[in-house]
Amino acid sequence: ENVLGEGGYGVVYRGRLVNGTEVAIKKIFNNMGQAEKEFRVEVEAIGHVRHKNLVRLLGYCVEGVNRMLVYEFVNNGNLEQWLHGAMRQHGVFTWDNRMKVVIGTAKALAYLHEAIEPKVVHRDIKSSNILIDDEFNGKVSDFGLAKMLGSDKSHITTRVMGTFGYVAPEYANTGMLNEKSDVYSFGVLLLETVTGRDPVDYSRSANEVNLVEWLKMMIANRRAEEVVDPILEVRPTIRALKRALLIALRCVDPDSEKRPKMGQVARMLESEEVPFREDRRNRRSRTGSMDIESITEGSNSAEFASKVERTGSSRSDRSQS
Repeated sequence: ENVLGEGGYGVVYRGRLVNGTEVAIKKIFNNMGQAEKEFRVEVEAIGHVRHKNLVRLLGYCVEGVNRMLVYEFVNNGNLEQWLHGAMRQHGVFTWDNRMKVVIGTAKALAYLHEAIEPKVVHRDIKSSNILIDDEFNGKVSDFGLAKMLGSDKSHITTRVMGTFGYVAPEYANTGMLNEKSDVYSFGVLLLETVTGRDPVDYSRSANEVNLVEWLKMMIANRRAEEVVDPILEVRPTIRALKRALLIALRCVDPDSEKRPKMGQVARMLESEEVPFREDRRNRRSRTGSMDIESITEGSNSAEFASKVERTGSSRSDRSQS
C-alpha cells in the first residue's frame, strides 16, 4: 500500500524518516546500464539545487548493487492525474489552480536554464513529471534524463530521449539539444493543461490526434474558445485564455530560435497583459499565432479568432526587461 508508482527503472515508495518526515523513496531495479546512468544524473543534476518548484532530493543510498533516492514527499498527485486520471475525482481542477501549477513549472525551468551553471536541460517535461502539493504548487520531478549544458556550449548532440508528443521537432530530427527543447515541451504541457487533452491521442479523429496541430487548426477555423477543457465549471476570461494560448504557441514555434526563454514565459504568464508581437518580419513562418493587440475584454469568439494570422511570433528581450 506504500507504492506510489513504478517506472521503467524503479519503484517509488512512500516512507517516513525517524523524525516523522514523510518522504518518497525511489528504489532502482538494478545498477546496470541506463538505470545506473539515470541514478547518477539525478544526484548530479538536482543534488545541489534548491527551488520551491523543484522536488527536493534529500539523500541517496549506494550500497552494493542497491541504489535508492530519497525525495521530499509531495502529497497531491501529479498534473497528469489531475487532468486525465484518478485525481479528477477529488474536485474540479480550476483554471486558477491550473495556471498556478504551470507558472510554478515555468519558474523551475527558468531557474534550471538561467540561474545556475552549468544549466540543466530536463529533457522529459510532461504532465506526469509535474507533482502538485496541497496548495497547487507545481514541482518538477524525475531528472533521470537531464543533461548539463555549460555556458561555452550552445547545444549538445545526444541520443533522442523523452516522451512522444512532448519532444521538440529539431531534437527529434537531429539529436541537437539545448534549453529550447524544454521550452517546446512546456508549450505542449501548457496546451494540455488548457484543453485537458493528451499531447497525442489516437482514439480521436485523424485531425485531432496531435494536440499542437489540432490547436492551430481550431484557431485558424475561428474556434479558439472551444479548446478549453469542458470539465471546467468556471471558464477562464477571454483575456486569460488568449494569454495562455499565445504563450503556448510561441513555446511550440517550429523554429527554436523564436521560442522565448523560460524566464520570459514565467513573467508573461504572471502578467495581466496579453503578450504581443513586435516582430512582423517573419510572415512566412509555419506557426500559427494570434494578433491580439487590439482585442478588448468584451470580444466574442468570432472577433478573437478573426485576428488569427499565419505568422511567426516573437518578442524581443527588451520588451520583457
